[in-house]
Order: sequence, then structure tokens, then C-alpha cells
Amino acid sequence: MRSGPVTLLLSAFLCATGCSDSGGEGETGGAGATSGTAGTTGGTGGATGVTSGVTSGTGGATGVTSGVTSGTGGATSVASGSGGAGGGTGGAGGAEARVPAASASTMREAGEKANPPILIGAAISGSGLNDNGYKSVAAAEHNYVTAENEMKWNAVEPNAGQFSWGAADNIVNWAVSNRMQVKGHTLVWHNQLPGWASSLSGAAQVEQAMRRHIEGVMGHFKDRVHTWDVVNEAVLTDSDTGVGNPRMRPSVFFNALGEGFLDLAFEIAREQDPTAKLYYNDYSIDALNEKADFVYEMVKGMVERGVPIDGVGFQMHIGPPNNEAGGADVAANLRRFSDLGLEVLISEMDINRCSNQVTAEEQLAYYHDIVEACFQLPKCVGITFWGINDGRSWLNGWSGALCNGQSSQSLLFTDQYQKKETYNKVLDALLGR
Repeated sequence: MRSGPVTLLLSAFLCATGCSDSGGEGETGGAGATSGTAGTTGGTGGATGVTSGVTSGTGGATGVTSGVTSGTGGATSVASGSGGAGGGTGGAGGAEARVPAASASTMREAGEKANPPILIGAAISGSGLNDNGYKSVAAAEHNYVTAENEMKWNAVEPNAGQFSWGAADNIVNWAVSNRMQVKGHTLVWHNQLPGWASSLSGAAQVEQAMRRHIEGVMGHFKDRVHTWDVVNEAVLTDSDTGVGNPRMRPSVFFNALGEGFLDLAFEIAREQDPTAKLYYNDYSIDALNEKADFVYEMVKGMVERGVPIDGVGFQMHIGPPNNEAGGADVAANLRRFSDLGLEVLISEMDINRCSNQVTAEEQLAYYHDIVEACFQLPKCVGITFWGINDGRSWLNGWSGALCNGQSSQSLLFTDQYQKKETYNKVLDALLGR
């Protein structure tokens, strides 16, 4: 078993290990993906509706549940407003603590009855929607959906300029029919690119392809998807735990455009949809480690330059090969990013027990304490679990997770869709217990 989380976190600043670059977002048989959050907004004339937050705009009507509103000529109301032409949605904020529901029988109910509410999400797969048990649990327990793989570049633009929407549309339409919000995942990522995109070269060619993809995908889903992971996993360290030589990740985008591809992607996305929430998403930035520090400075620079970023998603893939993070350190990390005026969220949570590197007791403590850390911070607007049941977890078939083809035991439901003790710990945290 690895060093305990306290030892691991303290040593994160002092050591660098040479591990494979394979941590990240969930997908079967591949390196992981990510999801995101939302935050500050500067808009002109736009009506903005947020759960709670600091919103800055000129001439825009701003509706917030709780928070500080700053603007010129902007009316403020307690009711939630709808996004207008003036820019994205401001970061959640204002309230010192979220108030839990008095009682709830599902995670979705607990999230919806909290004050302010918190989104409870799941990564949904197209194949899962062929299973009635899967669909029933997914709809009853969640009100926020991220497509597991069906909205990634190789799925929606397999050939240059030729889009394929069927699988993604099925998930989005199912979510909307069940009164669930959808987060688009993901627009710009080094992984799961079709061959034609991976072979692009030169700034002009890469920018043209990136612009066409962002505009095409966001344009297609504009009336149904209002939150996007714009850039995913742009930072690399020597170890997937977030330790060692943090730097920008070599990719077709970075190689052609340099670090400026980040700003450009967000600017294109904002032009396409002035009201959408735009997030940066990454893995192993959950603990207080070198990668988290690097991403913090990167995002802080984006905010200071006026890049239209609304928030940061913390994937929260806990266990091999990624970091372990206790509740106190997650809480500190979420708060320092939210203090930039951004929303934060847990975007792809699973806690695996592969190779027994995380014990059963540690897994239960992590699930409770990490969910509690997000819940207690009103600027933490959502928690998404990367899957529904253990048997469908992407970790089972990915060698990097050290599961060796066995169940990762990483989620909240058994293969028969019975609630596990991990579920009970999450519900306890959502109810303030």
C-alpha cells in the first residue's frame, strides 16, 4: 500500500518520480478525460443567472441566489435569471456555508433541496442507456450529465469538417427528457483525437481546425448544453500523482500554438456562445501538490488577462495511478481556486481499490470527506461521479489503474444497482452528517 494521504501530500513538494503519463479522464481502454466548472464573468448587457456568485457586468440584469454583484447599471434580483448576450455566468459565491436538506431519499433530492442547490452528476455511456436498470438509477439519483466518450473529438468529428451527432444526441436528448442539465465534454484535448487531427501541423492549420470544431460542436448543442469543458488536461507532470516538473503538455495544439492555445480556445468558445459556462478540467490537481500549484498559476494568469474562463473542474480520480487527497486538502484547494472568482466542481469522481492501494476504510473516508468539502463550499457547484456501477467503470479495463481486468470497486452501486456503503457515505455528506 502507498504512503497515507498526509505523508503523500507532504512529500509532493519534495520528490519527483518518473511514472507513465496515463492518468486522467475515464474511458474504457484509454487514458482518462476530464470535466470542468464555471466562474467569473465580465459581460455587457447580458442577463446572468447563477446559483450564487460574484458577477461583474455592464448594464446587465443579474440574478443570484446569494453573492456579491458588481456592475454598472445592473439590476439585482433574488430570482435566478437567464443568460443573455453579455457574457458567461459569474462564479458562485457570497454565502459562507451551504445548508443541507432536512432529509432526502436520493442524492439528487439532497442536492436539489440544499441551499444553495448543488448538482449531482454522472458520466453516462451510450451503451448504458440500453440497460433499464442503469437508466432508472441514473435518472433517479442525478440531475447533471456528462457524456463519457460520445462528445469527444473522435466521436463527433471523425473526418475533417464532417460531424457525426447520433450517439451524442441520444445522451443529450435522454438527459433533457429527464430534467437533467448537460455538460459538454470535451472540446480541446490531446487524447481521443481522430488521426487527421493528430497529424495537423502549423499554427494556421491547427487554429482553423480548432475553431471549426468548437464552433460546430457548440453550435449544434447550443439550445441543450450550456456548460462546456473547453480545455482538458493541458498540464503534465513526471508522475500521474501530480508530482515532478509540472509543465505544459506537448500536444498538436500546444506544439503549433504554444500556451496561447488555451486562451484562444476559450475566446472561440465565448464567441460561439456568450452565455455558456466555460471550464478548464484536469486530473491530480485535487491534492495540494506541484501540478495543482502550476494549474493555479496558469488559471490565475488567464483570469488576470481577461480570458473568459468561468471555472475549474477537479476530476477527483482517487487511487492508482493518480493522487490520493484527503478532505481537508481538497477543501483548501477548492477554496483557493474559487477565491479567484471562479466556480469549482468535482467533475469525474471515482475512488478505486485496485491493487489494494486504497483500503476499504480509506475509500469510505475519502468519499465522505471529499464530498463534504465540496458541499460546504457554496462556490463548489456540482459533483459528478464517473459512472454508475462498478462493472461499467472505465478503470476495470485500463492497465494504468492496476486493476488487471478485475473490478475497480470504485463507484456507488453494485452491478445489480444496489446501493453500496460508498453511496451511504456520499448521502451522509450531502445531508450534513
